[in-house]
Amino acid sequence: MLIGRGHLLRLAVLAGMVVLLAACGAAATSRSSASSLPGQGKPTIVLGDKGSGEQLLLGELYAQAFRALGYIVVLEPNIGGTQQINTAFQYGQINAYPEYLGELAATDAGHTAPLTSESQAEQFAQQYEQAHGATVMMPVTPFSNTDELITLESFAKQRNLTTIEQLKGLPFRLKFGDYAAEETRYGGYMGLQQAYGLTNLQFVPLASGASIYDALDTHLVQVGDGFSTDPQLTSGTYAVLSDPKNIFGFQHVALIINTSLLNRLGPQFQQIYSSVTNLLTLSAMQALNRAVALDNQIPASVAHSFLRANHLVSS
Repeated sequence: MLIGRGHLLRLAVLAGMVVLLAACGAAATSRSSASSLPGQGKPTIVLGDKGSGEQLLLGELYAQAFRALGYIVVLEPNIGGTQQINTAFQYGQINAYPEYLGELAATDAGHTAPLTSESQAEQFAQQYEQAHGATVMMPVTPFSNTDELITLESFAKQRNLTTIEQLKGLPFRLKFGDYAAEETRYGGYMGLQQAYGLTNLQFVPLASGASIYDALDTHLVQVGDGFSTDPQLTSGTYAVLSDPKNIFGFQHVALIINTSLLNRLGPQFQQIYSSVTNLLTLSAMQALNRAVALDNQIPASVAHSFLRANHLVSS
């Protein structure tokens, strides 16, 4: 059967209309989907971080999770230490940042006495931030990045060591490795002597940037100061001696945010913050740190993989 030229023209026009309608429908669906995201139309979040490997990870984790819900996030990494990032926050250069609450209580709030509990750290941090127009978001992370007294697993096992106070009973002097500034800190060499009576410690200052794990491996020292989220602690080579007197304090992380901004971001901002924060256990943070510090992966990529595995961002 032959089809006339006029009929072919009508078919072509109809086909074009179908394509056009489909395209318009897809665009409308896309616009509807974008406008339905809870972050659409909300104020911009300028999120800072301090610049350590762990802080870069925290910045990326929160920034990417917020962006997945349509929030506009400008990430400002490598701002500096506790005082520098607090200054940037107070001057409005950033309006949110993740912070260790024990550090905030001591450095920003000026509470220099040893803290007795995590709730006390939260209390001092919240009081300080509320007085400066900010909020410490809850919950805090399950992990706490505190100092830890570490030794070789073989050294601890031979002497049945599990807690710091047991070191007092050893019949020889112990070489304790740490950076020079830690010699006079209560959360360091001084506290080990005062709180635990460890007069058998000999302080061995490490060069700036030197690894305490290398010092232990080469037997330069027998005990040293590490951090609880160090990825090396997952190897089984090292033992962490518990700190029942809590001289190393409490360093859970929370997001510090301008209160006026927080009130405008909506309830789903709180929900996504909680979803990310609750995932950050000690083992999760050690694994994330391992990927960055030991496997030399990019923090943004590591954060994305973690969030995708937990269904908080799409691929």
